[in-house]
Amino acid sequence: SHDMCTCDRNFQGADCSLRTCPFGKAHVDTPRGDLDASLTIGDHNDIILAGSTLYPYGIIEGFPLMSDTAGTVIANTAHDYMECSNKGLCDRINGLCECLPGYDGAACQRASCPSKANSSTPGSGQGERSNTNFKVFNANSAFHGRAAEVVQRDQCSGHGTCMTIEQLAFLDHGNTYDLWDKDVTMGCKCDPGYTGP
Repeated sequence: SHDMCTCDRNFQGADCSLRTCPFGKAHVDTPRGDLDASLTIGDHNDIILAGSTLYPYGIIEGFPLMSDTAGTVIANTAHDYMECSNKGLCDRINGLCECLPGYDGAACQRASCPSKANSSTPGSGQGERSNTNFKVFNANSAFHGRAAEVVQRDQCSGHGTCMTIEQLAFLDHGNTYDLWDKDVTMGCKCDPGYTGP
């Protein structure tokens, strides 16, 4: 108790020198499984580990408690809040997420709109940072500082507007889209005379 660091908020590691990256709703959840070796998976309110620097409110084994738009609790859910939304890698030095191809935002919480130009989201452009050439991990580090570079540009090929799926649904005769990804799934609303993703 006298030779251990207690880290300030958003810092972690044995000497508190590592940063914690932003959290967002996970596009895909990582199952945690039987963390306490009890041979059972706990419920959404069974906290296994409390007070960690990364999860100060605790870690659970079961799916998070979620409800549908009618308020009905859903027993088998996903999309809990995760670091870099489970679609990016955390640069522990700067506390910035490096998003995987096709995702952007501070916590990689949005799906990127298609773009023909290179951007800070590897894989959304052409050339050395296209999907086929982007490597998630190499021998040194998975992070190369790309998160701090220019944001997405030339989205929708410059001939449309990048919008959320909720907005696109509403523009289609006032449809309602109210699922978990209403603010994170993105698409192009093409200008007149243009089509395609």
